[in-house]
Amino acid sequence: MASCSKDKAKLVVDDTLTGTWKLSASYADIGNGQGKWKPVSEQSASLYLVTFKDNGVLEGNAYSDYSTYSVKDSVTLTFFKKDKTEQNYRFNISNGELTMNPAGPIMCIEGCGSKFVKTR
Repeated sequence: MASCSKDKAKLVVDDTLTGTWKLSASYADIGNGQGKWKPVSEQSASLYLVTFKDNGVLEGNAYSDYSTYSVKDSVTLTFFKKDKTEQNYRFNISNGELTMNPAGPIMCIEGCGSKFVKTR
């Protein structure tokens, strides 16, 4: 007698920062508090990639002005230009999705943000 089981494949989600991420959605608000996340096209997503390397190197075209990064705390990343100029981003990784919002010195008055999904 043979037996079959219908085990559901377990989805493994990588919630680590290191790796390459591609843009999946952008958030915009015109100032009325009713902003929405809007998915980007696959063509646009492939244009905006960011890679976080273990050694603090930042690569890709999504944040091409910056060359390195550090994890400041559990919710803040700091990006550095070659001249050491800094930009902070609030970040969260959940279910394989990285959400980032500018946190100073450059900020969005009305609200803005980016969502990325890991590619490798």
